[in-house]
Amino acid sequence: MSQSRGYLDDNPELESALEWAERWYHVPVLLVLLGFMLWNRVQSWENFIVDGEVLFSGNDAWYHYRSTQYVVNNWPATMPFDPWTAFPYGTSNGQFGTLFDQIVATVALIVGLGSPSEQTVAMTLLFAPAVLGTLVAIPTYLMGRRLGGRLGGVTAVTVMAFSTGWLLRRSLVGFSDHHVAEALFQALGVLGVMVAVSVAARDKPIYEQFIERDVDALRDTISWSMLAGVAIAMYLWVWPPGVLLLGILGVFFLIRLCLEYVHDSSPEHTAIAGAITMATTAVVSASRITVLEITATSQSLLQPGLAVAVGLGCVFMAWLARFMEQREYGRYVYPATVFAILAVGAILMAVLTPNLWNFLTRNVMRVVGFTISETAGTVGEAAPLRDAGVLFEAHGFAVIVAAIGGLFLLGKQFLSDDAPAEELLVVVWALFILLATFTQQRFAYYLAAPIAVLSGLVVGRFVHWFDFSADDGVEYYQVMTILTVLLVIVVPLFAFGTTPVEAGSTGPGPSIQGWDESLQWMEENTPAEGAYGSGGDATLDYYGTYEQQEDFDYQEGQYGVLSWWDYGHWITTRAERVPNANPFQQGTDTAAPFLIAQNETQANNILDSTDEDDAKTRYVAVDWRMAETNGNQPYRGKFFAPPAFVDGVQASDYYSMLYVQSQGSGVRQVTFQKQAYYETTVTRLYRFHGSAAEPQPVVVDWENKQTRQGAQYRGAPTSEEEPEGQQQGRIVRQFQSMEQARQYVEQDATSQLGGYGDAPSERVPAMEHYRLVGSSETEAFPNSPQYQHSAWTKIFERVPGATVEGTGPANTTVRAAVQMRNPATNKTFVYRQRTQTDQNGNFEMTVPYSTTGYGDWGTDEGYTNVSVRAETQYQFTAVGTNNGERTGFTGTTEVTEGQVIGEDDATATVELEPISIQQGNETSGESREPMTEGAAEAGA
Repeated sequence: MSQSRGYLDDNPELESALEWAERWYHVPVLLVLLGFMLWNRVQSWENFIVDGEVLFSGNDAWYHYRSTQYVVNNWPATMPFDPWTAFPYGTSNGQFGTLFDQIVATVALIVGLGSPSEQTVAMTLLFAPAVLGTLVAIPTYLMGRRLGGRLGGVTAVTVMAFSTGWLLRRSLVGFSDHHVAEALFQALGVLGVMVAVSVAARDKPIYEQFIERDVDALRDTISWSMLAGVAIAMYLWVWPPGVLLLGILGVFFLIRLCLEYVHDSSPEHTAIAGAITMATTAVVSASRITVLEITATSQSLLQPGLAVAVGLGCVFMAWLARFMEQREYGRYVYPATVFAILAVGAILMAVLTPNLWNFLTRNVMRVVGFTISETAGTVGEAAPLRDAGVLFEAHGFAVIVAAIGGLFLLGKQFLSDDAPAEELLVVVWALFILLATFTQQRFAYYLAAPIAVLSGLVVGRFVHWFDFSADDGVEYYQVMTILTVLLVIVVPLFAFGTTPVEAGSTGPGPSIQGWDESLQWMEENTPAEGAYGSGGDATLDYYGTYEQQEDFDYQEGQYGVLSWWDYGHWITTRAERVPNANPFQQGTDTAAPFLIAQNETQANNILDSTDEDDAKTRYVAVDWRMAETNGNQPYRGKFFAPPAFVDGVQASDYYSMLYVQSQGSGVRQVTFQKQAYYETTVTRLYRFHGSAAEPQPVVVDWENKQTRQGAQYRGAPTSEEEPEGQQQGRIVRQFQSMEQARQYVEQDATSQLGGYGDAPSERVPAMEHYRLVGSSETEAFPNSPQYQHSAWTKIFERVPGATVEGTGPANTTVRAAVQMRNPATNKTFVYRQRTQTDQNGNFEMTVPYSTTGYGDWGTDEGYTNVSVRAETQYQFTAVGTNNGERTGFTGTTEVTEGQVIGEDDATATVELEPISIQQGNETSGESREPMTEGAAEAGA
């Protein structure tokens, strides 16, 4: 007997306390860990309350708020169809309006005593990810305990509690998306299958028991298998694309049944559990079918169909095992036959049903096949995980410990005849989630659970091997060994991961706040949906119930708002307007070509092709990120994305990158734009407000040009290489005149005219049918010379435009300009346009900005309460001849709001009168413009 044992015998109270601690130590530890997880996730909640209103993080959370509010209003029904997005078609919710929203809505109803306010619903949704993220630890503990005992379960929760990365970020307060619910219900589904196959291995059910109705013998297997099926179906209910889990289970049952036969065990027991589980999954998921087609994005025939396929596969393999056992085939003939049948079946499917085969293989490859489409690459969460170091930053050495545990379990499956089936399930699950994570980094929030469980397994088994038992006494080396193992796992989590302080610094982000100002302006200053135009009165019920349909019939007065798909949900929920594109990536076939269209006619044709006779796209909302090409900005620009959605074009058609080697400061990235960039609709709107833009004496210059993977490198020039008056190493050069700039470019092959900031290489013509009507007050770059007008978001209206007719000198250029003021930023800009007179001196142009009559056509009349208004009349200038002498001509005219919006058919007229040109004031026709930027106080 050891000295420790003798001491305990002499102190029975201490022995009793130790026994109690050994039995119940995990309860207080788990409560502390769960409390920490919840605190860590909710500590920044006040950051999301802005002026008393709840602002969520990201984009999808806002649509979840909409779908949750619908469930509150119509509990327990979810929204079948939504005409408030994807104009002009509308859409079904797909993976929104599912179990996640129903859970949140139910809690809100309970908290709100049956009638919760919008604030109560918003607050419930705000905290939902933190609560669900904490609850993930419960199935994680149970799985860890099954594999590594109570210490294994506690270790698993410890690893999860201090892990950072995607699961933590997706479960922070405010990130109210279904991602964390996916992680929770997938873990529950895997836990359910672990229990089901373990019970089947214990009770060993066979086919004859079903014939004999031996309920007592089958009760546990059937009950646990059905519960597992319900858990899997709930996961699919949360996220229909979760059919990946059915594929994982299919591979697990395939491998496990083959191994059981090879190890001279009957695969029938596991097969029965699998068949019942999958049958239950099929029945429950079939009750939620919304579309009678095969698609992964909605509750369709795919979910129950794939479950049935896996279940039938289990039944077939059980039958085949009996057949081969009776005929005494060799052990390895069985797996060879199974895989041969699978191969033949795949070939037949590819030949007989190529569409189904292509659908399945395409989706498998995009989830676990390390392949990604160009369009998917524009979505941050769908991009591949290129750096495995990210996993170490999130989980520390637990990644290595989990890998050791996985290899141990895998080897045990092949070498041992009695390895539990649930151990193989965890390995297969972890492996597929790892593959999925490297294919799409979004799956990293799934990976936290298997890493934690496998880490718990290693610690639990390690302690068992050391025979850590109070009955034999506690030796110091044993305690130190256990502490060392735990420290190796836990301490690196603090060294590599995000600290609680950093987790508590989250908020809704500047984008939603920058957009929210302009969207609130839109809600208040544009006609409600159904009220656009003097004849519009087709009200669109915001929380109305609409039947499932392919193409919603929008009525006169209803209209769309075009923006990039990222912002669609914000437009729906914050402005209560109908976006053309949304984060479901619907409408990208309209938004993408429109935004990069190279002329106004092309842009209009794109909208006309989708607009209906009585419902049209009336507004365009753009922010600085949509026009930004520089990926080194604090928040990356999005201009690169639309070209990925248009055949035949790519981002490099519009801009190039310079990697600048500066002396003593390393390499930095700079982008410069090509003329095609300045011709795009999004650039002409955001940077120029639809005005014409002239080249400026700006040159982008680089030396020692090298080409490497399409990028250009510029070495820092020496002082001898720099022209007099230029700073050493400068890339962007400013000249006194266009002539000097052009001369420099002609003599330097490694430079180009313009391409930086608001300076195109060639003239960009004015737009005739788009005008700035409102914007956010927040500016993205208030002090940046590159952006002279940097309101975070700008709202443009598409208008017929007013016709201006006039007379002036024959065969000459007439220039028009009007000074506009944006009260949101208190800055002015000049809209410019030019045209050519004919041989009789007549000219005509269409202009989008009015100068008077704003009060006559507001929202009460079905039009926009325009905030951006003119401070001057339209000013027209030309240079011609009068009585044989070079003479200037000028004139002014007013353009009414009614003329711009098409309610007044009258034409504005102007007659240019000659004025004398003083000596020295005449400039070249290229640069002469009425109303300079300085006079317009443009903030340059």
